[in-house]
Amino acid sequence: MMVIINGRVIGPRSILEQHCVIIEGGKIKQIAPTSQVLWPEDARVIDAQGGFVAPGFVDLHVHGALGHDTMEGSVEVLAQIAKFHIAGGTTAMTPATVTDSREKITAALDAIGRAVGHNFGGAQILGAHIEGPYLSTQKCGAQPAAFVRAPDPTEYMPWLEREGAVTQMTLAPELPGALELIDALLEREIIPSGGHTVANSEQTRAAIDRGLCQATHLFNAMSAATKVGAFRMPGALETFLADDRVMVELVADGKHVHPELLRLAVRAKGADRICLVTDATAGAGLADGSEFNVGVARGVVRDGVGMKTDGSALVGSVATMIQLVRNMVELAGVTLVDAVRMASMNPARALGLSGHKGGLEPQRDADIVVFSPSFVLEKTVIGGRVEYERPVESQ
Repeated sequence: MMVIINGRVIGPRSILEQHCVIIEGGKIKQIAPTSQVLWPEDARVIDAQGGFVAPGFVDLHVHGALGHDTMEGSVEVLAQIAKFHIAGGTTAMTPATVTDSREKITAALDAIGRAVGHNFGGAQILGAHIEGPYLSTQKCGAQPAAFVRAPDPTEYMPWLEREGAVTQMTLAPELPGALELIDALLEREIIPSGGHTVANSEQTRAAIDRGLCQATHLFNAMSAATKVGAFRMPGALETFLADDRVMVELVADGKHVHPELLRLAVRAKGADRICLVTDATAGAGLADGSEFNVGVARGVVRDGVGMKTDGSALVGSVATMIQLVRNMVELAGVTLVDAVRMASMNPARALGLSGHKGGLEPQRDADIVVFSPSFVLEKTVIGGRVEYERPVESQ
């Protein structure tokens, strides 16, 4: 048994002061005022010392860390990435691929599939987020335009038929064959997400009507309002913001999305339809000036973000989830409860895992983060095991 005492426990709508969380068999057993609970002498007791106790964070979009990239197609590399991100409070994640050849994407999916369900002492790997290759060449960002292509069932069906290995796919809804791809994804309970797109509002709405239910890194690599003849027409961005059927990813690192746009997203979507994602690349955890790869693209860590080496565009983030939670509070002005919800409950719900992850209710997985009022991550617990503790020398 494990007991986390003297914590400010973050629930779905409020914070419980001076409460404790009792863990048994890898599950949440009880949450109650610390003063009212007795625990066995042999229980492991963790004193939160007035810090916050929150559900573990679920990252729907992560490419790498510490110079490692998911496209390396290695279980060992995925383990290193997962170990890095627990220090930022991520307890579960879906590694993302990038646009590349069929063989490279297949190899990356093979590795992710082998990593699902294994305990590496890091964040749990839930499945793969296939980002590309079915994107717009005009909005491919750091993804190589030479490999961008239209959806081909002979290519994507073998990827989708890996039972439980793929959780979501990013696609440009305006491409020929995109609606049929959405059908194939939904038939296999895989999330279709719109992104890297120049779709107009009609094309975006058609995809949403077909079942597209998520938007990849909102505000980044997607069409926006433009003038058509005498009239101004919405693009994919505005359509995603306006439609309540769409959950949106938000890279709240303060670089990908300006604070004013973070606030706009919250006003448009509300706290229940935003999932914070790091979109972290191999640059995460590296010093400023360090170079790294995202697939075949070359990037450099510069001013707290991943950039193309010529400075012309962003190449993913170098953020952790606890930094995103802090930024939503400090830059976007949301409550801590809502910021944590965007990092835990919402992504768990998007993945169909809300009965197991994303909250601290009894019988859910004991995936928990403990952090200070200044957003310093103290401990990360996964399945009732303390997998990360802040090093003594940094305390």
